[in-house]
Amino acid sequence: MKKDFSAVNNNEKVKLYIWGMLIGIIVTAVSVAAFSAAILFLKLDRIYAPAFATVSLALGSFFASRFTARRIGEKGYLVGLITGLVFFCIVTLFALVFDGNGGGFTTLFRFIIVMLASLIGGISGVNKGKNKKYI
Repeated sequence: MKKDFSAVNNNEKVKLYIWGMLIGIIVTAVSVAAFSAAILFLKLDRIYAPAFATVSLALGSFFASRFTARRIGEKGYLVGLITGLVFFCIVTLFALVFDGNGGGFTTLFRFIIVMLASLIGGISGVNKGKNKKYI
Protein backbone atom coordinates (compact mmCIF):
# COMPACT_ATOMS: atom_id res chain seq x y z
CA MET A 1 0.00 0.00 0.00
CA LYS A 2 1.41 3.40 -0.96
CA LYS A 3 1.83 6.12 1.58
CA ASP A 4 0.11 9.39 0.76
CA PHE A 5 2.87 11.99 1.07
CA SER A 6 0.55 14.91 0.38
CA ALA A 7 -0.84 14.66 3.92
CA VAL A 8 2.50 15.57 5.57
CA ASN A 9 2.01 18.01 8.46
CA ASN A 10 4.18 21.06 9.11
CA ASN A 11 6.37 19.47 11.80
CA GLU A 12 7.20 16.59 9.48
CA LYS A 13 7.94 19.03 6.67
CA VAL A 14 10.48 20.87 8.83
CA LYS A 15 12.17 17.57 9.66
CA LEU A 16 12.21 16.66 5.96
CA TYR A 17 13.79 20.00 5.08
CA ILE A 18 16.47 19.43 7.73
CA TRP A 19 17.18 15.92 6.43
CA GLY A 20 17.32 17.31 2.90
CA MET A 21 19.86 19.94 3.98
CA LEU A 22 21.99 17.28 5.65
CA ILE A 23 21.90 15.14 2.51
CA GLY A 24 22.79 18.17 0.40
CA ILE A 25 25.73 19.05 2.62
CA ILE A 26 26.98 15.45 2.53
CA VAL A 27 26.68 15.31 -1.28
CA THR A 28 28.50 18.64 -1.55
CA ALA A 29 31.29 17.48 0.76
CA VAL A 30 31.72 14.20 -1.11
CA SER A 31 31.80 15.92 -4.49
CA VAL A 32 34.29 18.53 -3.24
CA ALA A 33 36.50 15.69 -1.99
CA ALA A 34 36.19 13.88 -5.34
CA PHE A 35 37.03 17.03 -7.29
CA SER A 36 39.95 17.74 -4.95
CA ALA A 37 41.28 14.25 -5.52
CA ALA A 38 40.91 14.72 -9.26
CA ILE A 39 42.86 17.98 -9.12
CA LEU A 40 45.58 16.33 -7.02
CA PHE A 41 45.98 13.02 -8.83
CA LEU A 42 45.41 14.27 -12.37
CA LYS A 43 47.65 17.25 -11.68
CA LEU A 44 45.07 19.70 -12.94
CA ASP A 45 45.60 23.40 -12.57
CA ARG A 46 44.02 24.91 -9.44
CA ILE A 47 42.24 27.46 -11.60
CA TYR A 48 39.47 24.87 -12.02
CA ALA A 49 38.74 24.77 -8.26
CA PRO A 50 36.06 27.52 -8.27
CA ALA A 51 34.21 25.80 -11.11
CA PHE A 52 34.38 22.48 -9.29
CA ALA A 53 33.08 24.16 -6.13
CA THR A 54 30.11 25.59 -8.03
CA VAL A 55 29.32 22.19 -9.55
CA SER A 56 29.57 20.63 -6.09
CA LEU A 57 27.10 23.18 -4.71
CA ALA A 58 24.73 22.50 -7.59
CA LEU A 59 24.88 18.76 -6.98
CA GLY A 60 24.27 19.20 -3.26
CA SER A 61 21.32 21.53 -3.75
CA PHE A 62 19.85 19.28 -6.45
CA PHE A 63 19.90 16.19 -4.23
CA ALA A 64 18.71 18.13 -1.17
CA SER A 65 15.64 19.45 -2.97
CA ARG A 66 15.02 16.17 -4.77
CA PHE A 67 15.00 14.25 -1.47
CA THR A 68 12.77 16.80 0.26
CA ALA A 69 10.30 17.14 -2.62
CA ARG A 70 10.10 13.36 -3.04
CA ARG A 71 9.17 12.96 0.62
CA ILE A 72 6.71 15.86 0.75
CA GLY A 73 5.15 14.83 -2.56
CA GLU A 74 3.66 18.12 -3.74
CA LYS A 75 4.65 21.57 -5.01
CA GLY A 76 8.11 20.52 -6.12
CA TYR A 77 8.96 23.92 -7.53
CA LEU A 78 8.23 25.61 -4.20
CA VAL A 79 10.06 22.95 -2.20
CA GLY A 80 13.02 23.30 -4.56
CA LEU A 81 13.11 27.08 -4.25
CA ILE A 82 12.88 27.00 -0.45
CA THR A 83 15.51 24.28 -0.22
CA GLY A 84 17.82 26.13 -2.61
CA LEU A 85 17.48 29.41 -0.75
CA VAL A 86 18.18 27.85 2.65
CA PHE A 87 21.02 25.73 1.23
CA PHE A 88 22.63 28.78 -0.38
CA CYS A 89 22.32 30.78 2.85
CA ILE A 90 23.96 28.00 4.86
CA VAL A 91 26.85 27.63 2.41
CA THR A 92 27.33 31.40 2.11
CA LEU A 93 27.35 31.75 5.90
CA PHE A 94 30.05 29.07 6.14
CA ALA A 95 32.03 30.81 3.39
CA LEU A 96 31.81 34.14 5.21
CA VAL A 97 32.89 32.62 8.50
CA PHE A 98 35.82 30.58 7.17
CA ASP A 99 36.91 32.61 4.14
CA GLY A 100 35.74 36.15 4.88
CA ASN A 101 34.81 36.67 1.24
CA GLY A 102 31.93 39.17 1.07
CA GLY A 103 30.62 38.04 -2.26
CA GLY A 104 30.25 39.78 -5.55
CA PHE A 105 29.59 38.53 -9.04
CA THR A 106 30.75 35.01 -8.22
CA THR A 107 28.29 34.79 -5.33
CA LEU A 108 25.45 35.98 -7.56
CA PHE A 109 26.40 33.41 -10.20
CA ARG A 110 26.49 30.64 -7.60
CA PHE A 111 23.13 31.77 -6.24
CA ILE A 112 21.57 31.44 -9.69
CA ILE A 113 23.16 28.01 -10.25
CA VAL A 114 22.07 26.72 -6.82
CA MET A 115 18.51 28.00 -7.28
CA LEU A 116 18.19 26.43 -10.75
CA ALA A 117 19.61 23.11 -9.56
CA SER A 118 17.25 23.10 -6.57
CA LEU A 119 14.28 23.98 -8.74
CA ILE A 120 15.05 21.13 -11.12
CA GLY A 121 15.66 18.78 -8.19
CA GLY A 122 12.36 19.69 -6.56
CA ILE A 123 10.35 19.23 -9.74
CA SER A 124 12.05 15.93 -10.58
CA GLY A 125 11.63 14.71 -6.99
CA VAL A 126 7.87 15.18 -7.07
CA ASN A 127 7.52 13.63 -10.51
CA LYS A 128 9.77 10.63 -9.83
CA GLY A 129 7.91 7.37 -9.90
CA LYS A 130 4.77 8.70 -11.51
CA ASN A 131 3.78 6.92 -14.69
CA LYS A 132 3.57 9.74 -17.16
CA LYS A 133 3.42 9.20 -20.88
CA TYR A 134 4.57 11.95 -23.12
CA ILE A 135 3.78 12.24 -26.78
